[in-house]
Amino acid sequence: MTYNIRKFMQVAILAMGLVTVCNLSAYEAEINRLSATMAKKIAAAKKAKVAVVDFTNLQGDVTELGRFIAEEFSVALAGAGKGFKIVDRTHLNSIIKEHKLSEKGIIDPNTARKLGKIAGVEALVTGTLTPFGDTVRIVVKILDTDTAEVIDTNGGKIAKTEAIKVLIATSVRLGSPSARSPNKSGKPLQTVEAGGFIFQLMSSQFSNKTIKFSFVITNPGEDRYLTITGGSYSKLVDYEGNEYSAARSQVRKRLLPNMSVKSSVSFENMPPKIKVIALLEIHTSVGVLQFRNVPLSR
Repeated sequence: MTYNIRKFMQVAILAMGLVTVCNLSAYEAEINRLSATMAKKIAAAKKAKVAVVDFTNLQGDVTELGRFIAEEFSVALAGAGKGFKIVDRTHLNSIIKEHKLSEKGIIDPNTARKLGKIAGVEALVTGTLTPFGDTVRIVVKILDTDTAEVIDTNGGKIAKTEAIKVLIATSVRLGSPSARSPNKSGKPLQTVEAGGFIFQLMSSQFSNKTIKFSFVITNPGEDRYLTITGGSYSKLVDYEGNEYSAARSQVRKRLLPNMSVKSSVSFENMPPKIKVIALLEIHTSVGVLQFRNVPLSR
């Protein structure tokens, strides 16, 4: 009897753990399912070089959710092992901005052909995201850049969690990075979700050789602690490929459910020529945060 009880408890604990994992990675499972189908279609069409553009809503607007989902698809397709290559999305977005191929995020047949020629891409993965009740509907298409014909289309849905809602509400300003104006609207420049926390980059200020990035961090879950580490762990990269480490610091904050707090990370003795940050990496106890194409206010 004791053995049976112990066995039952082990199975119950395992089942609870599996349910938790499934809840946490539901959107990942859906992306993996869709990307696996797409990878087969891309391979069958014998396309050697593929790019994933930002996903949009039905009006063609790009949100942080559209950019986040596109990045996730790019990673999933790169790891599919079907023989094709995935173009780096930062490089792809730079090409789109430089050649002014898409003012609003929409990739039409003419744009697809031009992008294919400039970037050497044989297929484009595009998608739309439509909030619908408690879910977000995903529709993904694979376009042949030679003919602009649809190779394949598929769809799915993800749960509209609190983190997803924040990403939906945060728009992305398109255009060349150097032309972006500083953030004066009070809205986040960019938003990243990690470990259940929501990180909103509110400002990036360059003053007296110091670049200061200010954040609002929200905890939609249970009471817990968060650590943010500077020094050699957190870094920024400029558009010349130079890397700089953050000022040495470590901040530990306790966040209660639905609490938002402010925090910042600074980089000192910075050269004045820097105008736009290509990549900002912030190390935290819940993972590495990445923000790209961040304009600086002076």
